[in-house]
Amino acid sequence: MSARTLLATAAILCVPAVAIAQTAPTITSTVTVGFSSASLDGIPGANIDMTTTTLDMQNDIAFTPNINVGLDFGMSMTDIDIAGVPFSVEADLLSFAFEPSYHFGNGAYIGVYYRSGDLDLSIVPLPITLGVDTSQMGLFAGYESGPLWVEAFYGTSDSSPSLPGVDITDYGISASYDVMPNLEVFGHLARTDISLGGASIDLTAFAIGADYDFGNGLSLYGSYGMLDVGIPLPVSIDADQFSIGLSYDLTAAGSSIPALLSLEYTSSTVDLGPLASIDVDSIGLGFTIPLGHNGSLTPLNSSTQVARGQYRSAVSGTLASRR
Repeated sequence: MSARTLLATAAILCVPAVAIAQTAPTITSTVTVGFSSASLDGIPGANIDMTTTTLDMQNDIAFTPNINVGLDFGMSMTDIDIAGVPFSVEADLLSFAFEPSYHFGNGAYIGVYYRSGDLDLSIVPLPITLGVDTSQMGLFAGYESGPLWVEAFYGTSDSSPSLPGVDITDYGISASYDVMPNLEVFGHLARTDISLGGASIDLTAFAIGADYDFGNGLSLYGSYGMLDVGIPLPVSIDADQFSIGLSYDLTAAGSSIPALLSLEYTSSTVDLGPLASIDVDSIGLGFTIPLGHNGSLTPLNSSTQVARGQYRSAVSGTLASRR
């Protein structure tokens, strides 16, 4: 899928969502437009730079006090430039999530989720394009009361083209707690088991983060995450990531339009054992707008979204944190 097609799709989806959010108080929406620049070190003889533009939208539709439907949309376009190479790589990712849920009125709720992803890799200016479609579906259950929120999930993942004889299972838990009115802590643990006939690959992702509101429009947030990959080979593969960001609510400066500006630094290290150790440093910008009733001012392009439990797969969460 080309970048032009992705932008057209995003525009078609965003226009009606904005209109609905302005007229229906039972719809909560948040939109973030983001940009990031990253450099990759650790591959011998290669100097790699990446620039990424993102558009993310989260919608929560409350049909009744008990029935909610979440509709999420995400788009990212990444240009990968390798010094000394006469071509570049473009990676376009389009994602969609559908999550209906039933709330019992005592803080407990249950639901089902479906998330799809369309990844296209193009080599420019060569006429070479590779595409992979992924999907995740499953069940989740949670409890939210006062400052506490906790949720567990279980599901499966698939891909197209499909891999014969491969079964993928996802499960995990997420939680957050408001320690005080201006301090929130949150965490996420996800496990993805990939069965390859007689062999298996296990991915375990863990992330924890916090968000502190200074009360003058400024907020400081950050997270730390780890990924451990268990493979049937005498090679250890793991990764870790640290991110810290600063956001500012424009309404604190007298703006009549609620919006948030954010700046975030992220540092990642991927350890491939005796093969290589890759470091990725990136700087990201975000512009977030809440739409409708009580929209969130959390930047959706932040790496802390993994620690907040936004992704129900160790694989998709890891890829999203490195956009």
